[in-house]
Amino acid sequence: MSVNRTVISGLLLDVDDTLMDTRAAMVAAGTAAVAELWPDAGAQVHHDAAVHFQGDPQGFFHRFTSGELGFAQMRRARVADLLEFFSLAATEDVSRRFEDAYAPAFCANVRLFDDVLPLVGAARTVGIPVGLLTNSSSAYTQLKLQITGLTGVFAVVVTRDTLGFGKPDVRAFHNACALLGSVPAQTVYVGDDIEIDAIAAQAAGLRALWLQRDDCETQGIPAARAHGIPVVTSLTQVSTLLAAR
Repeated sequence: MSVNRTVISGLLLDVDDTLMDTRAAMVAAGTAAVAELWPDAGAQVHHDAAVHFQGDPQGFFHRFTSGELGFAQMRRARVADLLEFFSLAATEDVSRRFEDAYAPAFCANVRLFDDVLPLVGAARTVGIPVGLLTNSSSAYTQLKLQITGLTGVFAVVVTRDTLGFGKPDVRAFHNACALLGSVPAQTVYVGDDIEIDAIAAQAAGLRALWLQRDDCETQGIPAARAHGIPVVTSLTQVSTLLAAR
């Protein structure tokens, strides 16, 4: 990993699939919810529908991020898409029933990655404030932080609700830096999405690192190379960067 050795005055981290395995938790929760509402659909459909819900092929989450949809609207749209795509029978108050089954299963399956707390400790050792910037809602983010024992750990937590829109808008990055008390050029940003996290952070003037936890997920490597964005496979490498700054 090659990063110019300039002053680092702040560290911003993405949340989902950077700090915690949100993707796996969503698939597990979706599987449980679909199985509870449509038990006769079969195990394969239960799993496939959960993967579909998490993947959000219609882009409803992006519309939430941009401010076009509210969080509840976005979730209802994803459930409706699920019913249509898998020809599942509509039931009374299906969105509420889905969420009632989904939420406890999600909470039971959220797992923090092992390299998160060591990175926070490394940043504290060298006096670098750490903040979060996520496209998720404030309420859902606080829930995830509570489940994983991260409540109160970070100097700032900036969500989509903070400004009414989120990444990749450069204003989201600049607002997070301002709240953290660091200038963009001296702020390291780490996230797992090559477009929304890494490339967008670089465009906003931050020192972007792309986190590629899955060795099989190589699709973004050409884009990272084209933009000169360093790739890390663990937050441990970020800890090393902070220690060597």
